[in-house]
Amino acid sequence: MTLDERLLAAARRFRDRPAITVAGVRASYEELFLSAIDVRERLRLCGLQPGQLVALCAERTFAAYSSVLGILLAGCGYVPLNVAFPASRNRQILSSSQAVALVVDDNVQAELEKHVGVAPLTLPILQAMPVPRSGVPGAELDDFKSLGALAGQTVAYLLFTSGTTGVPKGVPINAGNLKAYIDAVHALMPIDSSDRLLQAVDLTFDLSVHDMMMCWLHGAELFVAPQNGAILAPRIIRANNLTACLLVPSAAAKSAEFGLIAPDAMPSLKYSLFAGEAFPVSLSRKWQAAAPNATIFNMYGPTEGTIHTSFYRVDPKDFFDGSVTPIGWPIGKQRLSIRNGDGAEVARGETGEIWLSGPQMTAGYWHAPVLDAEKFVSDGSGRWYRTGDAGRLDARHGVIFAGRLDRQIKIRGYRVELQDVEAALASASQSEQVAAVAWPRSDEGSAEAIIGFVAAPKVNIGKIRERLHHLLPPYMLPAEIQLIEDLPLNVNGKIDYRHLEQRLAER
Repeated sequence: MTLDERLLAAARRFRDRPAITVAGVRASYEELFLSAIDVRERLRLCGLQPGQLVALCAERTFAAYSSVLGILLAGCGYVPLNVAFPASRNRQILSSSQAVALVVDDNVQAELEKHVGVAPLTLPILQAMPVPRSGVPGAELDDFKSLGALAGQTVAYLLFTSGTTGVPKGVPINAGNLKAYIDAVHALMPIDSSDRLLQAVDLTFDLSVHDMMMCWLHGAELFVAPQNGAILAPRIIRANNLTACLLVPSAAAKSAEFGLIAPDAMPSLKYSLFAGEAFPVSLSRKWQAAAPNATIFNMYGPTEGTIHTSFYRVDPKDFFDGSVTPIGWPIGKQRLSIRNGDGAEVARGETGEIWLSGPQMTAGYWHAPVLDAEKFVSDGSGRWYRTGDAGRLDARHGVIFAGRLDRQIKIRGYRVELQDVEAALASASQSEQVAAVAWPRSDEGSAEAIIGFVAAPKVNIGKIRERLHHLLPPYMLPAEIQLIEDLPLNVNGKIDYRHLEQRLAER
């Protein structure tokens, strides 16, 4: 079955079960899919054909989620814009994507220019229904015919990530990529109609695709947190008896800072996934104590590999003996390889660049052949994506993450991984909210010093320094430690290092 056929089959099977709770609206599968069908029909009347792309700009509303489904049921791929982005960036994404229509919710429609600038007069703009649509029970859903168009190389979604040139780069994920991912991850966590999943990220972050597809292909309910609600995840999970969640470690760390991760705070959790950043072992211990019935997975994978490429199951009786949780083993039919600068595999235990391959890997960047040639490599063993992440293979734990290659610096001739400094800062300050920045840094990657940031205003810097002397060699010690109220985060909830560097430049 194609992806759109599978979604429709699930809607019919679970028609009376709750499919989504968002912004005070709770809708059944039938209500959600009837609203999605309305979106699909309106797109069809605008002349859209299967395989084209449709942009979506909406807040965390019912309209946003029914529109995602409606676009997919049309056999089209969706291109999410973000209401938190400047209009110029959304406009750039809209233009680069070559989307043939734009779907918005009420709030965006009212301030369209604020969010996307002046849209082209030739671009159809559809306003999605703000509330569920009801009809003759069962009739419309049963009579609706799926196009069977969302399969193989047809793009399911197109996300734009930060580019090294300052221009967002597009990553198209096709239906075949997404099917391979969903089938692989469902084997790890067999979500069913008894489950309720938390969604705590924006639609422009690919973790949102995991949440939606895991729910709507298996009869579970999607519970959407309010904007910026990720740090309240433990409270939301407990109050609503949620059974699964996927979070960025930074958000969970901030929850810990607020005292929300107490023992037995989340007894309803069955599956708890972390992704998007290195997952501190200290945080995994706290989370496991708070969710004693949950299986915790550390997931790894760039957008180019369709959400997650590998997993590591945390053993509550035998936590990893290190500062950062391993990223483990490939999921499904994915492959991981550790290579040196020449592209040859390194010996087990040696550090190199993580390469990935498999059915989840994108066919290439969106209209960027030069970038494709730089990041995708074909050899006798297949086609590979060079992640830019460093790692080493351990016989027991799989791949051990060793930081970003482009965050490696040199101080006085010594190589320094800033993630290593951050792990020591976290231990010394007893805070998960830490960052290390090389400053000032040259174009060649060398730096005069390291500046540490700790989001724990009441700690004693002298004691942190004393502890650091027991954790790091002299050349890795921060020359300065700044205490700040909160670490700046980008729209995906990750630490915004560029903002910290700007802060240093302006003083």
